[in-house]
Amino acid sequence: MTTHASLVSGLMVGFAIAVPIGPMGLLCIQRTLATGMTAGVSTGLGAVTVNVGYGVVVLWGLDTLTPWIAGSQRLLSALGGMFLLGSAVQTLSRGAMRERPEPAALSLRAAYGTAVVFNATNPMALILILALLSPVAGASAPSVAEAALLLLGMLIAATTWWVCLSGAVALLRARLSPGVLGYVNHGAGLLLSVYGAIALARCIRM
Repeated sequence: MTTHASLVSGLMVGFAIAVPIGPMGLLCIQRTLATGMTAGVSTGLGAVTVNVGYGVVVLWGLDTLTPWIAGSQRLLSALGGMFLLGSAVQTLSRGAMRERPEPAALSLRAAYGTAVVFNATNPMALILILALLSPVAGASAPSVAEAALLLLGMLIAATTWWVCLSGAVALLRARLSPGVLGYVNHGAGLLLSVYGAIALARCIRM
């Protein structure tokens, strides 16, 4: 694999992981609506950190990864589901908005740290990265230069997406009336609760 091919492959993998609006995307949207763009970007960067870390493991530790997934999936699903339900309850408990709310108190460190914890306890994130990177890397471990460019591409693509998503939601937030903003925020909370319930149900079935 050439250096250009490694970088392009990393960009494609990064966008493929980040763009679908799943639990992390909803969390980013909800935090941007409640707190502002910087909280949304910090949340996205927490997800990027874990994804790149998983990428390192996938590229250099495929032989040890599968047993770890099999042994930890129930615990990770339970932790991730509880985190999502907690975020949903916090969102839904804010009540109706009669005037434009002041940004909620959420430090950038807290937004980043909780996103790292959530994405690290989401087994589907690891499985998705494994599925996307394994064909790209091939049967043998890539060279250090190839792996570095793959990871750099993932980092650039995912970071770009989270900045764009948070920026778009922040612009929309500034244009929505307080009532509509409340409905959108509550809708995000309901979807987070659905994802949390699905994660817990998956845990029970295992």
